Amino acid sequence: MWLVTIIFWLQAFLCPFIICVAIGFGITKDLSIVSIVIGGVAGIVFAEYIRRKFGLDVFFGRLYGPNEMDEKLKKKD
Repeated sequence: MWLVTIIFWLQAFLCPFIICVAIGFGITKDLSIVSIVIGGVAGIVFAEYIRRKFGLDVFFGRLYGPNEMDEKLKKKD
């Protein structure tokens, strides 16, 4: 179970990290240390917020699992 938790935490971390690095690369046309640090801090804060507030498995389960629209589409068929 701890391996799944680590993978979910890394997924939550990488989202803001990649966005900040891409924005920094777009602005300066090279990788700046400032955008990497800001992305790293934002990624840690975001991943820890999800872990403490919702739980990583619940959060990603809601994202990847079936939703109400799937049920409504099945009833129409």
